[in-house]
Amino acid sequence: MKRRWRKQHLSQPGEVNITAFMNLMVILVPFLLITAVFSRITILDLDLPPAADSQQDANKEPPEALQLEVIVRKNLVAVGDRKRGRLKLFNVDAQGRYLEEISALLQQIKARVPEKTDITLLLETDTPYQRVVEMMDTLRVAKVLRDGESVNAELFPAISIGDAPARDLRTADGRNP
Repeated sequence: MKRRWRKQHLSQPGEVNITAFMNLMVILVPFLLITAVFSRITILDLDLPPAADSQQDANKEPPEALQLEVIVRKNLVAVGDRKRGRLKLFNVDAQGRYLEEISALLQQIKARVPEKTDITLLLETDTPYQRVVEMMDTLRVAKVLRDGESVNAELFPAISIGDAPARDLRTADGRNP
């Protein structure tokens, strides 16, 4: 009799109760959807600086073309032209006022040469990442007032990035600092 009961019990499929699991899913799925973080990824295209003796670059640009460089050092930021030398030197402060001054200078340059879109950012090897991002944002866009509203104006979106030289550029009037 025991054998018959065991055979009979094993031959009948058992009933699966999934009510508790379904209740859990009804609560868990909306909770996960509500708390999910939908992030947006922003990608900046960077290029390597052009070679100084490249024949292709010499053919593309006239000899008087502006080649802007921004050299970021620990306590200084130098804005200059690769051919003419340094245009202006900025002392770095903790409040970030130098970024506003650099932006103002770049806006003046952009007003004189509106077709220019490229700039080279040269960094020391130990430059903090946050400072690199702040500098790139300053080089790409500037906040300007237009019709009473603050809008982003494009400055130099094509940023080339490289290592800072061992010594600074000479000044625009030809003398070394």
